[in-house]
Amino acid sequence: MGLGIAKRFFEEEEAREYHTSDDAVCPQCFSDGGLKAFIEDHLESNTCTVCGTTADHAIAAPADDVLEFFLQKVGDHYENADGNAPWDNEEGRYFVTTWSMYDLVFDELQDIADYSTLEWLYEHIKDDGEYCERNWQILSPGEALKSAWDRFCAVIKHETRFLFFAEKEDDEDGEPFKVRPAEMLEELGKVISECGLIQDIKAGTRMFRARGHEAGKAFTKVVDLGPPPKNAAKSAGRMNAPGIVVMYGAFDRDTALAESSGPHTDFSVAEFELLKDFQVVNLTRVPRVPSIFESGPRESLRFLRHFAKDVSQRFTPDKELHIEYTPTQVVSEYLRHRLRDKQGRPIHGLLYKSTEREGGANLALFIESEELEGTPSDRWKPKEHRLKMISVEELRKV
Repeated sequence: MGLGIAKRFFEEEEAREYHTSDDAVCPQCFSDGGLKAFIEDHLESNTCTVCGTTADHAIAAPADDVLEFFLQKVGDHYENADGNAPWDNEEGRYFVTTWSMYDLVFDELQDIADYSTLEWLYEHIKDDGEYCERNWQILSPGEALKSAWDRFCAVIKHETRFLFFAEKEDDEDGEPFKVRPAEMLEELGKVISECGLIQDIKAGTRMFRARGHEAGKAFTKVVDLGPPPKNAAKSAGRMNAPGIVVMYGAFDRDTALAESSGPHTDFSVAEFELLKDFQVVNLTRVPRVPSIFESGPRESLRFLRHFAKDVSQRFTPDKELHIEYTPTQVVSEYLRHRLRDKQGRPIHGLLYKSTEREGGANLALFIESEELEGTPSDRWKPKEHRLKMISVEELRKV
């Protein structure tokens, strides 16, 4: 090897952020889907030198390729703090949170593989500095949506409920992903659609609804166990303001009973069957947030998991709910009247986690009383029936 070639090789080695080797690593060494997929697309070796697995066909990718991919993705989210993060001379530290490469591998990214693979990974990386979040000066798209939702809730609860005006805020605040309260509902609709939360509940599905009563005075008629008519919709709920009809229920008796409020211990629990398909927004199964090595709507899902938790939080009846439910009531009306699925169909309801029963799900259907089979209607052309009551049983809440 000539001196020129040797010098260039040395310079290239020094420029790399990892130590080159002849190692090869297989997909089974990692639990992260993005890293697995990358390795599967770059198989060359019949032997994994990390876990020792061998085969008569290619099962492992060159370690250098995997390390380069790993560091490229890390670099998309983190950068060297030196020269990029503000330094506090008095305290002798950075003003923002920083990590060593060891911290990133064994703490922030510890779920990507088991400990032995993480050790192998770290041994091949040149850890020569501290790292901070890239673009730490601004909110990420997901953080901006979280901030916007919090601001939207504050505005709805304490400033204006029916009108949104252009805010007189400084547009030059340096936040490129800023969402104003007047824009929040449309942005929410976009991320709901992007992340596939609009799903069908098929005709034939059963749901349950409970109503409390005095001992010996059980309800048996659909008019008493379905949603109230418009002129009797006096109460506010998580997804409805007074006067707006929403039918609340659950997919099982226990959840329906657990979610029922009031002083009664005796309840009539009705079972209903859906006669038509319903398009609903499902907040009970928001997909997990992709890792930094995976593709997918990472920022949108980070926000939606926060939003779903916020929608389902518990409030004290008759003390806080009239104010605290206001934001979700507005969201409910937006979903009901504005949002559409990819086929242009309207949204008929919302699924969210029960606060009263672990693993239970609540269903809020945007449906009026006359859309239940067996209920009276004063329209000259009655609405199509979308549900029917199957049975009623009397249960006691312990």
